[in-house]
Amino acid sequence: MGYKGQVTYDKEVEMGYIYFSEPSKYTITHTEELPENDDIMLDFGEEVPIVGIEIEGETARKIELIADKVHIFKKEVTTDGKTYYSFRLNDEITKSISHPDVESIVFHFSDTNCEDFIGIDIFDSKSYSEQYLIGK
Repeated sequence: MGYKGQVTYDKEVEMGYIYFSEPSKYTITHTEELPENDDIMLDFGEEVPIVGIEIEGETARKIELIADKVHIFKKEVTTDGKTYYSFRLNDEITKSISHPDVESIVFHFSDTNCEDFIGIDIFDSKSYSEQYLIGK
């Protein structure tokens, strides 16, 4: 793989990044803030819905602790048998949201104001590589 990790953190600018897909394979078409939290910017892709997310502020400092890690997602199954990929910093979910243009990716927060980011679920298992996300 031609990247350092699925999670990166740049100490100089205090920004983190979580890749949902191998960065060199996909074209980013545009970037938008997650409406409920402007510390999280979504990089929309040409070939996949979201290539990854840029993170700044307090949320980025949390990501610093897992920088350079790969395969941070786990494969999960819904009660109706559908596969999805899940990443958690912790399991204290208070509120879950998605971007209006990509409802198949859900962001989780431990507070009602969506300031304390704690995880992501990717329900679009056809657009994303299981090998990349979980290593299988």
